[in-house]
Amino acid sequence: MAGPTPFSPDLLTVVDESNRAADRFDSARRTAQQHANGRTCFNCTDSKNCTQYSWALGELRRHPGGRDVLRELKIPVSVEAPNEEGQQR
Repeated sequence: MAGPTPFSPDLLTVVDESNRAADRFDSARRTAQQHANGRTCFNCTDSKNCTQYSWALGELRRHPGGRDVLRELKIPVSVEAPNEEGQQR
């Protein structure tokens, strides 16, 4: 009987990037940090039109911890950010 393999296709996307929530969060956090104060990341030349930065902001705004990261970096958190902590009773 064969043991588990180190490669799990469930953890990779078509471009061989991790699809785990923790990895997406870390990537989004690092992109936001690179863009703090108008700087740019490896993927862009303009802080305002970077698709990676737009993705990162969307990813971080969906999670309470991500919204904390945005606040620490002084990046505005939109009012429409969903609250995933539960519904009010």
